[in-house]
Amino acid sequence: MANQDILSILEQRLGRRHARQRLGIEKDHEAQVFGQGINFFHIENLALSHLLIRVGLMAMGLYWRGLNNAAKVEMKHNRIALPHLPAAFDGFTILQLSDLHVEMSEAAMERVIDLLGEVRYDLCVLTGDYRGKTWGPYDATLAGMARVVAGLKGQIYGVLGNHDTICMVPGLEAMGIRLLLNESDV
Repeated sequence: MANQDILSILEQRLGRRHARQRLGIEKDHEAQVFGQGINFFHIENLALSHLLIRVGLMAMGLYWRGLNNAAKVEMKHNRIALPHLPAAFDGFTILQLSDLHVEMSEAAMERVIDLLGEVRYDLCVLTGDYRGKTWGPYDATLAGMARVVAGLKGQIYGVLGNHDTICMVPGLEAMGIRLLLNESDV
C-alpha cells in the first residue's frame, strides 16, 4: 500500500490532525534511532551488529539454545473470578496473544499457529508488538499476521504495541482485526 493511501486511510480513521501528529511522533523516533537525535549511538543499527551478536552467542554456545527457547511457545490458562460480572459472561473465554514479533522466528510462529487449532475461545484480543523492530519496513509483519489471523475464529480486537507503527493499521484492519486506537467498543 502506498504511503499516500495509508495517510488517507489514517486521516479518515483518526482525523487529519491526530493521524499527522502520530506519524510525526514516529518519524521523530526513527530519526533518534538512526542517530539524528540526542542519543546518537544505537548498536542495533550498526551494519554488522546482528552478525556480531550471533557469532558471539555461537561462541558461548547460547545461539541454538536461544532459538530453541524462542520456539517453546506455551499457552497459559488463567481463570479469573469477577464477582460483579453479569451471569451472561460465566465461562466466557478470552484468547490473548501478545508480543508475537511474527517475523523474528519461523519456528515460534509455526508453534503459535499449531496452538491456535487446539484452543476454544469466545473472543480474541491481540495486545501489540506484532513486529520485532521498532522502525523500518513492516511488510513481513503484515504477512506473518495474516498467517496468524487465518488461524483465528470469531471477533478479533487489537491494540498496537511499542514496536508497532500506526502505518500498520490499514493492513491489520483489512485482515478483520478491530484495532482500538484510544477508543472502546461495545
